[in-house]
Amino acid sequence: MTNIQLPFKHERVVFDKKGKICKIEIMIETADPKIYKPDGKKCVFRFIREKNVNEEDFEIIFLIDNHEPFGFHEHQKLPDVHDAREIIHATEWSQAWYIFDARIKELLNEA
Repeated sequence: MTNIQLPFKHERVVFDKKGKICKIEIMIETADPKIYKPDGKKCVFRFIREKNVNEEDFEIIFLIDNHEPFGFHEHQKLPDVHDAREIIHATEWSQAWYIFDARIKELLNEA
Protein backbone atom coordinates (compact mmCIF):
# COMPACT_ATOMS: atom_id res chain seq x y z
CA MET A 1 0.00 0.00 0.00
CA THR A 2 3.00 2.34 0.17
CA ASN A 3 3.04 2.87 -3.61
CA ILE A 4 -0.22 4.78 -3.96
CA GLN A 5 -0.65 7.88 -6.07
CA LEU A 6 -1.30 11.05 -4.09
CA PRO A 7 -3.66 12.62 -3.36
CA PHE A 8 -5.46 9.51 -2.13
CA LYS A 9 -9.02 9.52 -0.77
CA HIS A 10 -11.06 6.48 0.07
CA GLU A 11 -14.35 5.96 1.89
CA ARG A 12 -15.88 2.65 2.84
CA VAL A 13 -19.14 1.80 4.58
CA VAL A 14 -19.32 -1.34 6.74
CA PHE A 15 -21.44 -2.64 9.61
CA ASP A 16 -20.18 -3.38 13.11
CA LYS A 17 -21.13 -6.44 15.15
CA LYS A 18 -24.18 -4.61 16.55
CA GLY A 19 -25.45 -3.69 13.09
CA LYS A 20 -24.49 -0.01 13.25
CA ILE A 21 -23.37 1.65 10.04
CA CYS A 22 -19.68 2.60 10.17
CA LYS A 23 -17.74 4.82 7.78
CA ILE A 24 -14.02 4.52 7.29
CA GLU A 25 -12.44 7.58 5.69
CA ILE A 26 -8.83 7.73 4.51
CA MET A 27 -7.14 10.85 3.12
CA ILE A 28 -3.45 11.24 2.29
CA GLU A 29 -2.01 14.17 0.35
CA THR A 30 1.32 15.87 -0.17
CA ALA A 31 1.70 18.92 2.08
CA ASP A 32 4.22 21.23 3.71
CA PRO A 33 6.76 19.00 5.54
CA LYS A 34 7.27 21.71 8.16
CA ILE A 35 3.65 21.36 9.26
CA TYR A 36 2.90 17.72 8.43
CA LYS A 37 5.62 15.75 10.11
CA PRO A 38 7.43 13.51 9.69
CA ASP A 39 7.23 12.93 5.92
CA GLY A 40 5.36 15.91 4.40
CA LYS A 41 2.12 14.04 3.86
CA LYS A 42 -1.10 15.23 5.45
CA CYS A 43 -2.98 12.16 6.69
CA VAL A 44 -6.43 11.80 8.18
CA PHE A 45 -7.78 8.35 9.06
CA ARG A 46 -11.32 8.48 10.54
CA PHE A 47 -13.65 5.85 11.92
CA ILE A 48 -17.22 7.16 12.15
CA ARG A 49 -20.14 5.19 13.61
CA GLU A 50 -23.90 5.54 13.81
CA LYS A 51 -24.97 6.55 17.33
CA ASN A 52 -27.96 4.18 17.25
CA VAL A 53 -28.95 1.47 14.77
CA ASN A 54 -31.07 2.81 11.87
CA GLU A 55 -30.47 6.47 12.72
CA GLU A 56 -28.66 8.81 10.38
CA ASP A 57 -26.77 10.40 13.27
CA PHE A 58 -23.02 9.69 13.23
CA GLU A 59 -20.06 10.47 15.48
CA ILE A 60 -16.31 10.17 15.07
CA ILE A 61 -15.12 7.29 17.24
CA PHE A 62 -11.42 7.08 16.37
CA LEU A 63 -9.05 9.35 14.46
CA ILE A 64 -5.39 9.33 13.51
CA ASP A 65 -3.92 12.42 11.91
CA ASN A 66 -0.63 14.28 11.77
CA HIS A 67 0.30 17.92 12.15
CA GLU A 68 2.52 20.19 14.18
CA PRO A 69 3.42 20.08 16.99
CA PHE A 70 2.47 16.41 17.43
CA GLY A 71 3.34 14.49 14.28
CA PHE A 72 1.26 11.31 14.01
CA HIS A 73 -1.17 10.94 16.88
CA GLU A 74 -4.41 9.22 17.89
CA HIS A 75 -7.58 10.75 19.22
CA GLN A 76 -8.69 7.82 21.40
CA LYS A 77 -11.24 9.53 23.64
CA LEU A 78 -13.66 10.47 20.89
CA PRO A 79 -16.43 11.40 20.62
CA ASP A 80 -16.29 12.97 24.07
CA VAL A 81 -12.83 14.60 24.15
CA HIS A 82 -11.40 15.74 20.81
CA ASP A 83 -8.32 17.43 22.27
CA ALA A 84 -7.01 14.28 23.98
CA ARG A 85 -4.10 13.05 21.88
CA GLU A 86 -1.63 10.21 22.18
CA ILE A 87 1.51 10.35 20.06
CA ILE A 88 2.11 7.25 17.96
CA HIS A 89 5.58 6.29 16.88
CA ALA A 90 5.22 6.25 13.11
CA THR A 91 7.78 7.63 10.69
CA GLU A 92 5.55 7.39 7.62
CA TRP A 93 1.88 7.27 6.80
CA SER A 94 1.83 3.51 6.10
CA GLN A 95 2.84 2.76 9.70
CA ALA A 96 0.05 5.02 10.98
CA TRP A 97 -2.39 3.30 8.61
CA TYR A 98 -1.38 -0.12 10.01
CA ILE A 99 -2.19 1.07 13.55
CA PHE A 100 -5.50 2.55 12.38
CA ASP A 101 -6.47 -0.62 10.52
CA ALA A 102 -5.81 -2.79 13.59
CA ARG A 103 -7.89 -0.48 15.81
CA ILE A 104 -10.91 -0.36 13.49
CA LYS A 105 -10.94 -4.16 13.33
CA GLU A 106 -11.22 -4.14 17.14
CA LEU A 107 -13.96 -1.50 17.06
CA LEU A 108 -15.99 -3.39 14.47
CA ASN A 109 -15.92 -6.55 16.59
CA GLU A 110 -16.86 -5.00 19.94
CA ALA A 111 -19.91 -6.63 21.48
